[in-house]
Amino acid sequence: MTPPTRTDWTGRVLRLRIEGPAQGGEFVARHSGRVVFCRGGITGELAEVVIDDDPGRAFCRGTVTRVLEPSPDRVDPVCPAAAAGAGCCDWSHIGPSAARVFAGTVLADQARRIGRIQSVPDRLSVEVPGGDDATTGWRTVARWVTGHDGVPGVRRSRSREVVTHPCVQADPRIGEAIRAAGVGPHREILGVLGDDGQVHVAHRPVTDPASRGRDRRSRRGAATRARARASRAGRWEHVSGAPTVSRTVGGRTWRLPVDAFWQAHRSAAAHYSDLVRGAVSGAPALPGDPVVWDLYGGAGLFSAAVLDVVPRARVTVVESSRASLEAVGSALEIGPAVVPVASRVEQFLERSSGAADRGGDPDLVILDPPRGGAGIEVMTALARGTASRIIHVGCDPASLARDVGVLVSAGWTPAGIQGVAAFPATHHVEGLAVLDSPRAR
Repeated sequence: MTPPTRTDWTGRVLRLRIEGPAQGGEFVARHSGRVVFCRGGITGELAEVVIDDDPGRAFCRGTVTRVLEPSPDRVDPVCPAAAAGAGCCDWSHIGPSAARVFAGTVLADQARRIGRIQSVPDRLSVEVPGGDDATTGWRTVARWVTGHDGVPGVRRSRSREVVTHPCVQADPRIGEAIRAAGVGPHREILGVLGDDGQVHVAHRPVTDPASRGRDRRSRRGAATRARARASRAGRWEHVSGAPTVSRTVGGRTWRLPVDAFWQAHRSAAAHYSDLVRGAVSGAPALPGDPVVWDLYGGAGLFSAAVLDVVPRARVTVVESSRASLEAVGSALEIGPAVVPVASRVEQFLERSSGAADRGGDPDLVILDPPRGGAGIEVMTALARGTASRIIHVGCDPASLARDVGVLVSAGWTPAGIQGVAAFPATHHVEGLAVLDSPRAR
């Protein structure tokens, strides 16, 4: 029997009519019965697309090289790095308001298809953080790498090559400090701007993890896990600024290690804090001294928001990064009301659900997991044990939809899902989902 001929369009240039946005930042087009995911397109455009990734299945991927009929939403890209091929500001060719519409469409589509939440409209609302609609200079935490010449830059899309044209995301003060540091070749550089105006720069050897996955998604997952291992193993060498960074939200100031997690957008931390306060205040049947779990809690930003609304709450902050967890005490009083726990969330749930030393099962849970989400097992456990409300801050539409879908299938009711444009000029959109327990009705 003759094996079927493998389709390979790599290198072909196709003339395509671009359709709607897809998860991951590309736009969909179709040709000869196959789906073509197009980078650099916009809905409604007629464009020439060069195919640069064809796995031989029902889809392939390409890049728009020429726009024949441009969309009215197309603007001149403002990011020199992205224009030179970097993977940073991949939606900088789309007007900001239109980009939020597309992001809201993707967020809703994932909620319906993956989360099976039929009550979601065709498009969810996507807000700018705190009314801050800047598309450049918004980032206060940024990473660069240097190549063999020691010049700092960002990675080319789908490549390990370094593009040295400047990216416009970072506050200009960070870029100036990094270029002045002169850290040498083959270094990863971390630049952080504190809320007090101090710029912190640190660096360490570059780690280029090999990704052995069979397709794009598994390669990305393997690379993410490898980077996480490298991050745990590497130590930063400080060049400028103090080893701790100052962050202020709601009248509280945190002192965090330079490499500890904090929202990258200058207005995002305060925005999420406001959203969490609103969600906590509206939680049904919440007692005056509720048991609250702040999972993947970092330095306790959301714990502080809870205490602003319910001062008698008993909050457990669960975080696997000891550096972040140690910063909880810089802004909150550690004691019966605030208990930091250094643990993976899965392990915490195994030993703590219903335990007397944690105050019993939670009345309210807030979780802010990494891009991969919390996962089915974690969400299933929370669905069983939480009495009132779960507030989920999701970094990725697909993983957020999967996590929320577990709650909906267990009888939980969505009280609201909205998006946050925390990464302007990119396809990345974050979401906040609020769900109420069937036990609270």
